[in-house]
Amino acid sequence: MKTNLLSLFVLGTFLANAQTFVSTSPENKNVILEEFTGISCGYCPDGHAIGQALHDANPNDVFLINIHTGGYANPQGPGTDFNTNFGSAIASQSGLAGYPAGTVNRHQFSMSQGSGTAMSRGDWGSAASQILAETSPVNVGVQASVDMATNTLTVDVEVYYTGTQTVSSNKLNVAIVQNGILGPQSGGASYNPSAIDPATGLYTHQHMLRHMLTGQWGETISNISPGTLYTFTDTWTIPNQISGYPLSPTIDPTNIAIVAFVSEGQQEILSGTEVYPSLVFANAYDANLINVSSTNIMCTPTTDLTIDFKNYGNTNLTSLDVNYSINGGTSTTYPWTGNLGPGASATVTIPQISVTAIATNSVDVTLANPNGNTDQNTTNNYLSGSFEGMYNATAGQVSIDVTTDNYPSETTWKLQENGITIATGGPYSSSGSPQTTAYATITPGNCYTFIMEDSYGDGLLSPGNYKVKDVNNGTIAWGGTNSPNGNFTNEDLTYFESNAGVAPSWNCDGQGNCQDPGDGSGQYNSLSSCQSACVTTLIDNQDTESITIFPNPVKEQLTIKGQIKSVEIYDAFGKLVLTSTKNIINTTNLSNGIYMINIKSNNLTTTKRITVTK
Repeated sequence: MKTNLLSLFVLGTFLANAQTFVSTSPENKNVILEEFTGISCGYCPDGHAIGQALHDANPNDVFLINIHTGGYANPQGPGTDFNTNFGSAIASQSGLAGYPAGTVNRHQFSMSQGSGTAMSRGDWGSAASQILAETSPVNVGVQASVDMATNTLTVDVEVYYTGTQTVSSNKLNVAIVQNGILGPQSGGASYNPSAIDPATGLYTHQHMLRHMLTGQWGETISNISPGTLYTFTDTWTIPNQISGYPLSPTIDPTNIAIVAFVSEGQQEILSGTEVYPSLVFANAYDANLINVSSTNIMCTPTTDLTIDFKNYGNTNLTSLDVNYSINGGTSTTYPWTGNLGPGASATVTIPQISVTAIATNSVDVTLANPNGNTDQNTTNNYLSGSFEGMYNATAGQVSIDVTTDNYPSETTWKLQENGITIATGGPYSSSGSPQTTAYATITPGNCYTFIMEDSYGDGLLSPGNYKVKDVNNGTIAWGGTNSPNGNFTNEDLTYFESNAGVAPSWNCDGQGNCQDPGDGSGQYNSLSSCQSACVTTLIDNQDTESITIFPNPVKEQLTIKGQIKSVEIYDAFGKLVLTSTKNIINTTNLSNGIYMINIKSNNLTTTKRITVTK
């Protein structure tokens, strides 16, 4: 980090010989609106819309920082943890009494909640108007750039003092926010429908706090005399995601903005500004893979693979090899052609890929040969993902058990056979209690969809949950509070097929996974016996050490037999989610899905795939 203070004594010489980008003329204050929000907060999208309208009406004077924190910000799966190390402390000093709430320049207004600075969303507009009419003792200017080859952000800030203050020092704060993050959001369709992405149905989150470059409460500025110029320079190597938050979304350097503001301390922001960094593309050929997703198996054994990538090269990208494989099988190349300028993105969808499906399937994607040349940055060419296979339910009577939350009138469900609804339930009237078990009949050879719905968009809150079981008491669908897959927002869909009432059986696929073929032809009569036979044994030929992991799939506890030094477990997106030096590993905190496990022994690191099912 590099900072520099230019005093009044030398400022005249500096201005005569150098170009500053901050204004040196007195200006009115700008507004920094910090909104406290969360994905399970049904009214928060209304706050997002109000804040955005204020910004749009004053694009050069009002700047937004959306801070996800508190219980409403609890994640709902991979890519949905929008918390940071900084949000909780900022929210705590605001005195907020509910969500959404926000502070305007961390100033205490007459309409603030209690003795804090947080206000209800209906008060933000009048508070902003009051701040914008006040003279500021300080001007803030900021410039920034991102080296796309190294993911390095460089930020330069200039602070110029035009008036006097009653305090003796200030704080410079530099926040990094990200736009265009897709994810869940309760109440989005009702209060901010324009934020719903039409392609995915997900909510588009904007101005989301990702990092504070100057730490929790900023860098101290000691000399704040009129005519003083303070300069600040720092760099940040942008990580793939927020450290310590394995479920956080990817940080996209092409979609970040820098908000710099000066405060009297931890409170009372004097003024600030925002800039979108310029992008520097150092390599000629650099394809960046940013997302991989596959549709779940729905009655037919095919999946649609969607791949998103960007051109990080400084020349237009016109051709690219997209290599993919399913469940570790043979790699297939999809030759993409088009015309992407530097920083531009493209989406490729490869439909109806045939799959020999298992309960949880993996997909691996690698980009290669941009414009027929060697990619100059291979660190961003690979991603993996997962998708679900079909559940085979035994034909006959299925049971549907629902425990409502405290808003039972929001809860409904339906069961569809080949797309036609054959049974429904709800809305309910009794709060927080088990409802009468409902029943429906499924027949052999048909495709079914169970759809759990919440009209408000916050799923089944505690103690709400639901479970669907077949005639053999096998769980078909399970969701809501404490379910393996976590809560949902508006709806939760489960697809399954019905067999002819044959007894369950399982086969081992040779990769440590067990699957029920659905026709009774499986080699093993119980899942546990199949899992025992499916144990993966790894032999270190150099050390003649035998390393065995079991069970696989694993539910709560993974055992490793053999001499090990350390174990690392990575999720389907390549993020490190668990480390250990023990032979017995607790996996209860891992979500359902496929993981890669690196087992380090004396002279060898062995990598295998495990499946977590609960």
